[in-house]
Formats: sequence, structure tokens, C-alpha cells
Amino acid sequence: AGTAMISPQAAMACTAAVEDEIDKHYDEQLAVLGTEDPPLAAAIEQFQADEREHRDTALEHGAEQSVGYPLLYAAIRAGCRVAIE
Repeated sequence: AGTAMISPQAAMACTAAVEDEIDKHYDEQLAVLGTEDPPLAAAIEQFQADEREHRDTALEHGAEQSVGYPLLYAAIRAGCRVAIE
């Protein structure tokens, strides 16, 4: 409901921020996993590719043109880090 009250560009900015933070989290998970479980690593890499595609789509649809993009992007990423923890 909250995203219905913001502009389409702001919704795309939120998507880009979330996907970037998830991408970073997957990088961290892959680093910890190393070569211990190749099937799990492959699954994580596929999930990561999907998240990157979502981020790229958000950027293509005007994420960076939203009002206050740097602040909104930083706040959303911070919230994601808290949620991941």
C-alpha cells in the first residue's frame, strides 16, 4: 500500500536499493560458502542473477530520476541491512 502513494520512479528506486543490498548479501554468502557446496553455490548465483536483473529493470524504468534518489536509496539499503541481520 505504501508504494501506491509514491511515484513510479520512487518505487523503482526502492526496488533498485533492495536488489543491490540483496546482491551484496549473496556475495557475502558465496564468500563464506566457498567451494564447500557447489549445488548450493549455483542456486545462490542464480538467485543473485535474478536480483541483478530486477535492479537493472528498475534502473531502466527511472529509479535514478526519482526525487531525492540518493537519500531514498541509502535509507532503503540501510533498512534492508537491518532486516537481513
